Amino acid sequence: MEWNDPNRNRSAYPDLPVGSISYNEFLQRNTALGSLKIQASRAQNALPTEGVRISVIGRFNDARVLFFDGVTDTDGLITGITLPAPPRSASLQSDGARRGALYQVFASHPDYEPDIYEAEIFEGITSILPVTLRLPQEVI
Repeated sequence: MEWNDPNRNRSAYPDLPVGSISYNEFLQRNTALGSLKIQASRAQNALPTEGVRISVIGRFNDARVLFFDGVTDTDGLITGITLPAPPRSASLQSDGARRGALYQVFASHPDYEPDIYEAEIFEGITSILPVTLRLPQEVI
């Protein structure tokens, strides 16, 4: 299944009927936040890579929402990407823990192959996503 497949929702947030609530209403009802840290590198994770464009996208109703767009610093890092997340208590249930919120992360750099990752975000936790860049000839 592709990310944009309308039948795919593995996130903790249930699908909502189209037009049921606005994005602002969603944020008012879901005030819990988590964060994401990006660590971009190349050469088998040995060298941090500056200038990697990172876009973080989440699904809301039938739309894809851009939550973040930026580039990595000289250390290959982007820190403090704040994202909506379900309450932490939902993930701690022993009888059917729920997933965190899932976001699609696009990574691109002019010298490397673009790639897509998935990040799971929980309330009050910083998730770390290693982004490994590959030269075009390294892609199988």
